[in-house]
Amino acid sequence: MGGEQFSEESVGEARVTFRRQPRPIPADARVGYKIAQAALVLHAFNKNAASLENLHLFTWALANPRRRQMVLSWWYGHRYANTVTQRLDPYLPVALNIGILNGLVRINASTKSRVHLEPSGLLLAQEIEQNHGLFTAEKNFLRQFGRLSDASVSRNLARS
Repeated sequence: MGGEQFSEESVGEARVTFRRQPRPIPADARVGYKIAQAALVLHAFNKNAASLENLHLFTWALANPRRRQMVLSWWYGHRYANTVTQRLDPYLPVALNIGILNGLVRINASTKSRVHLEPSGLLLAQEIEQNHGLFTAEKNFLRQFGRLSDASVSRNLARS
């Protein structure tokens, strides 16, 4: 496949050739991975539900050690007063849509700002928790906060 040619066309004097090139998709952009991350984060919150804003923040933080450390620092008050603690995970909306279609999560119909794990999503989160080889860094990070709630996030990140 590496050098396979798909088509060849002439455009004026130029010869255009297309070849298949391997383009790996980063793990955090893969829908299955992102759904599993979201289930794990929601499972860390009271009643297996979180505001969309907090879900974005914590899935964004799970992307790498630097982000995890940054959120931990914010949590313990080590930030400038004007630090913006909101973050968006660009891959989360697609994962949530697929999670909704597959019955793993639901979004509160009235406010459209709170995401809940459905029973099958809860089962997924529990299976991830029980498997010591899966999402180890992510689980260790989330355990440092104890049981999360939207109120505790607002309090600790000084949000109004």
